[in-house]
Amino acid sequence: MTLKRVALWIIVFLLAAEFTIAGASKLAPASGWSRMFAQWGYPSWFRFVVGTSEVACGLALFISRTRAWAAGVLLAIMAGATATHLLHGEPRRVILTAALSALLGLLMLVQSRGSRSA
Repeated sequence: MTLKRVALWIIVFLLAAEFTIAGASKLAPASGWSRMFAQWGYPSWFRFVVGTSEVACGLALFISRTRAWAAGVLLAIMAGATATHLLHGEPRRVILTAALSALLGLLMLVQSRGSRSA
């Protein structure tokens, strides 16, 4: 296995773990996400949409054919999260969304350049 493939799989694994865990936590009834989404002004059902999307896309990152699509959906979610944090005076939270967005963008770039067999 080449260094490029190893690096790709490390990024895939890290992103998949982050989004699957974060998404699952949004689906848990006892999590603080209900309160946070309400404070941001979102309807209660919206956290389920975001959480389900994060879990589904996190898992889809493991499949070469769906990887770029899943990364694109997650980038859209991160854009919304970034905007939410900035609009609600939470600039420190943008550090994580920016880092995740950078990794998702890198993954999309590598995937579009022919790493479909990884």
